[in-house]
Amino acid sequence: MTRMKSSFFIVCLFATTLILALVVPVAAAPSIDTINPSHAYNGGKVSGIVISGSGFNVTTGGVMLRMSGERNIIATITNPTTTSLTCSFPLSGAEPGNWDVVVINRDRTENVLSEGFTILSTITLTSVSPNYAQTNNDSVKVTVAGTGLSDIQSLYLYNSEYDNITANIDDTTSTKVIGTFDLTDVTIDSYDICVEDSYGGIKCGLNFDIVTDEVGSVDVESSPSGAKVYLDSDYVGTTPYTIEDVSLGSHKITVSKTGYVDYIKWVTVKVDSTSSVSANLDAVAASATTNVPTVATTKTPLKVTTVKVPTSWPTPATTQTSLDATLVLGAIALGVLVLCRK
Repeated sequence: MTRMKSSFFIVCLFATTLILALVVPVAAAPSIDTINPSHAYNGGKVSGIVISGSGFNVTTGGVMLRMSGERNIIATITNPTTTSLTCSFPLSGAEPGNWDVVVINRDRTENVLSEGFTILSTITLTSVSPNYAQTNNDSVKVTVAGTGLSDIQSLYLYNSEYDNITANIDDTTSTKVIGTFDLTDVTIDSYDICVEDSYGGIKCGLNFDIVTDEVGSVDVESSPSGAKVYLDSDYVGTTPYTIEDVSLGSHKITVSKTGYVDYIKWVTVKVDSTSSVSANLDAVAASATTNVPTVATTKTPLKVTTVKVPTSWPTPATTQTSLDATLVLGAIALGVLVLCRK
């Protein structure tokens, strides 16, 4: 009878478990469909990244970015729903690359979108060389230096008054972009250097001037000849030398020769005219040797002072008188002793 009750209990327990399994639905794992935008730069906190999908329940769960060898990046979630999560990620200094997107529900079920989010290096522009060029020059090679430049797809000159002037990109690295501009019929003005990456990220800021193609020349001679000539700090040749195709305006001419003082002159170059520079170089003055007078050593005779040392007092000698008195006193004492015995 007891065995029958035990079997009946087990059957009832199994049936109850089966009924509960059919009635109570098992929580489904979250599902990620898209993430928008799917990239950001590692320059700071990035907000407004929306993860879309289904089955989200992250009240006590969360969202993070994960990459092997790197610390997880935990999101701050605002206004979560079962189909949408709006996230903010602290990306300052994060490793560039493709990161997994992980959604974790409060029951610890999770879903991973493999390499679903790309972190990019922040683009900075630090210098451009050269920083000006003449209009109507059909081949101007420009090097832009900075950071985060390895993915640059476009290099162009921007001025709100004109159409963009786009370069042909010759080379890119993480720290520089080299491009060639065709400046034929380009308006003389000041422009911004801009770059754009494959994700549509744009960075502008460096100044680039397009100047007139009208030029003049500068004729430089020196005495003595054979001196180096610099135009605005750029070496151009040795004297006598004529600098051709110099842009209009003020320029610094420096004439330099070893053993001579540098000669510097500012010249104003005018269209289709030649300015002249004649440098009479002054020799560098020889360093004067300062004669330090020899100081004769005078020997001063040493004055010797004789000090008279007092003569020591003689040690008193034991006198014969003292000895005799002692003997007498001894004899008397002996006599007294003899008398006392009697």
